[in-house]
Amino acid sequence: MDNPRRPARADLAIRVSAAATVVGIGAIAAVISYRHALAQVRAHGETGVTAYLTPLTIDGLVFVASLVMLDSARRRMPSPALARLALALGIGATVAVNVLHGLAHGPVGAVIAAWPAVTLVVVVELLMTMIRRARPAAEPVPAPAPVPAVRPASVPRPRPPADDAPVPAAAPAESVEPAVAKARDRFADLLAAGELPTLTAIRRELKVGHPRAVRIRAALESAR
Repeated sequence: MDNPRRPARADLAIRVSAAATVVGIGAIAAVISYRHALAQVRAHGETGVTAYLTPLTIDGLVFVASLVMLDSARRRMPSPALARLALALGIGATVAVNVLHGLAHGPVGAVIAAWPAVTLVVVVELLMTMIRRARPAAEPVPAPAPVPAVRPASVPRPRPPADDAPVPAAAPAESVEPAVAKARDRFADLLAAGELPTLTAIRRELKVGHPRAVRIRAALESAR
């Protein structure tokens, strides 16, 4: 009989090995890219602590922008435009600095010098992809609670005119349409991507309780 734990252990071993390889290659590429950038910074007038710290701002920008985009993906939210711009600027800067370092040795030297920078960027994105795929499963959506039918108030038997009293009308069930419209506006980007907000996000953004959040999410799902 097959052990059901074997596939899980194999998957874990693959993920750990891949993560270790990615981190190792990324560390090597980061050191080489840093040395290239440091040489260029020194060659263009910077000295001391400034020369050592300036290269960190280039590759650090790529890493921070990737983390912000990863956080947005885990929250099922669109990535901020500033994070995408920062990622593009960081990639362009690190490749440009490394190409500049190798230009003194011709086109081939420029390509060789730029390779560690390209490797570093790719490795960072691969690492973020691994973390993104390892995120916890989406929050389970419970079945919508049945809405009890509102029974009309019993009509009393006719009485003499002096004793007639108006029969109180049954209170209609509270409509969630205004909240659904607000949810469509609040989560427009997420819905446009074909995804649904979690119950936690609905409760937090619309300030509603769990049963009402369930009905709002069910309405959003039925409208897809």
